[in-house]
Order: sequence, then structure tokens, then C-alpha cells
Amino acid sequence: MSDIAILGAGPAGLAAARLLHLRGIDCAVYERDADRHARTQGGSLDLGTESGLRTITACGLAEQFERYARPQGQHTNYFDRHGTLLLATDAEDDDEARPEIDRLELRSMLLDSLPAGTVRWGCEVADVSRIGDRWRIALSDGEHVDADLVIGADGINSRTRRLVTDVVPAYTGVTLIAGVIAEPRPDSYAASLVGEGAGLAFAADQAFLLQRNGDGSIQVYYTQRRAEDPRRAVGTVLHDPAFIRAELDRELADWSPRMRGVLDEVEAPFVWWPLYVMPARQTWREHSGVTLVGDAAHVMPPYSGQGVNMGLLDALELDGALSEHPDVDAAVAAYEKSMLARMEPMIGATTAYENLVLNPDGPQALLDLAQTGGR
Repeated sequence: MSDIAILGAGPAGLAAARLLHLRGIDCAVYERDADRHARTQGGSLDLGTESGLRTITACGLAEQFERYARPQGQHTNYFDRHGTLLLATDAEDDDEARPEIDRLELRSMLLDSLPAGTVRWGCEVADVSRIGDRWRIALSDGEHVDADLVIGADGINSRTRRLVTDVVPAYTGVTLIAGVIAEPRPDSYAASLVGEGAGLAFAADQAFLLQRNGDGSIQVYYTQRRAEDPRRAVGTVLHDPAFIRAELDRELADWSPRMRGVLDEVEAPFVWWPLYVMPARQTWREHSGVTLVGDAAHVMPPYSGQGVNMGLLDALELDGALSEHPDVDAAVAAYEKSMLARMEPMIGATTAYENLVLNPDGPQALLDLAQTGGR
């Protein structure tokens, strides 16, 4: 097969590289991070049997996944703003088994499965443009590489997306403010809320989301509907934790003091995380030698836990299409037709789930859904 460049070393891009490698096809993955330890990878996520887990199995990594997976991570406690327990669910309450794995462990597992040198670290993509019948990937250091097939796995701010569509992600009206309790005391209030899984607390159009990681740390997310802040992009570090705590304390004035006190357990820094979504129904223009996977193709809110699952499934379906069709453009067209059709109801359902988490009537609608095992 011709030269293949994958832009972005997230789960979708790395899974695509792994699947190609298993079929004896070399590719290069270009990643702007300086190395695999350049930044934290966030909390944990659950992989679905017919999406994320199916891809991990196809990657030949099921045994490694079992080593790191945490079935107990599916336990979820639901609270009101006073800290009253409303509902507790476990794995058997869900429609399918969705064991948790830390994002860091998932990424490391995929990275370790690739030949040395596959990922080219410190390569920030400045532009992707057509040169004859090939694509030229211009890097921010002035260098460039050429490829016959470009797989854009470069996330929400994808440099590749404009090659197939002029539509960009839209702000959902919801922002997360994220922090971490690196070494929670066993007797702390946050630890009692989250247990070994997750703790979710709700009020009208507000929520606290707490999640246990495999290393024992607790990710804390405060989420609220608010106007977009043009001064702060995704991942902006909020360097004054005392100011942020004071702001959040005012916003949470009608929450119980113990619930508000969770903020005092969070270690600096807080991170600003506005949420974006692509339209559920997308029509891409005609193109050749390029495609998108993961958030580059269909970023959506994280509440239903489907983002990484769908990105991994993208990698599996794209590899399957490339294997089935000798013509690359025919393979890409077949993959995209299936992927865009699959994502239309998924994005719609995820947006609906966000509206349950942040509901003007508080937690009742989400509790009703959780009691039925729905997502």
C-alpha cells in the first residue's frame, strides 16, 4: 500500500496504526506532544463490547486490556446536591459489560504495541495541502512529509477536517472545570462519594462528576451551562486555584457545605474544558486520499462514554475497508458512508444524554434512565 500518515497519537490514531501493522503495512504517526509523558491523559473510560473492546481484541491486545481493566469501575453512586444517595448501580445493572480502563493505560498499551519509531513525537502539523496527486504535511518546524493517504486523528482542532468539510464543531453551551485529587484520604468525603467507581451529584443545570482512577486518584469535574468564554480554549490551565474555588463556591451556594468542600480536596491546577459537538448529520464533499477518525470526525460531549469507543471502532472499520477494497478511495468512501450513518443517531443520543445530566428539573430524568440500565 502507498505511504500512509496518521495525524495524532490518541486512541483512534494508534489503533489504526496497530491494525495496519498487523497486516504488514507500515505507517507513520505524527504527534505534537514531545513524548508520551508530555501531558496527563485524563480520567478513565469504559469500553463497550461491540465497539472499543471489539477493536482492542482485533488489535491482539485483549490480554493486556484484562490486566489493566477495572470491572468495579462500573459502580456508580447518584446523589442530590445535599449529598443524599439517590441510587447506586453496578455492572449487572447495565445492558452490557463496560469495564473501565484509565486513558493513560489504554494509550500506553497501544503505543507499546507499535514498532519503535512509528510515532514521530514533537511533530506539530501546521498545514495539509495537495501537491500533485499526493498530500504534503507541513510541520511547524518548517519540515514536511508527503503521503498518499492521510488519516486525520487530530482531534477537535483537526487540521485535516477542512479537507472534507467546512463544518466546524459548535459549542454545546456546557463547560467542565476539571481537577484531580491525586492522593485522596480513605476517609475523605470525596472518597466516600466515589467508592471504586464514580459518584454523580446533581442540581438544576449543574453537576459534580467524580471518577476513581486505577492509581487511586479521583478525577473531579464540575459542569454547568454557561456562555462560551473566548479567552479560554479547551485545556486552559486555571492558575489561581483560590480564585476558581471562590467562584465555584458562589455558584454552588445552595449545595451542602460537604459537597462544596470537595473543591478543597482538589489539587491545583483546575482545567477549563468547554464541550463541543459536530452536527449529527454530516455530508462531506468529494475528496481523495484523506479521511477522519475519532474526534476529528465526530467530536461530541463525553457523558455517554462513547467518544473513545466510536473512535476505536472507526479505526477498525477503516482498516477493514482498506483490507476489502484494493482501491484506497473506494475503501475510504465505504468507511465514511458507514461511519457517518453510524454516528448520526449516536451524536443525537449523546446530546440527549447531556440534557439529562444538566436538566432544569435536577436528577430525576437521569435516575429514571439509570434504573432501566439505559445510557
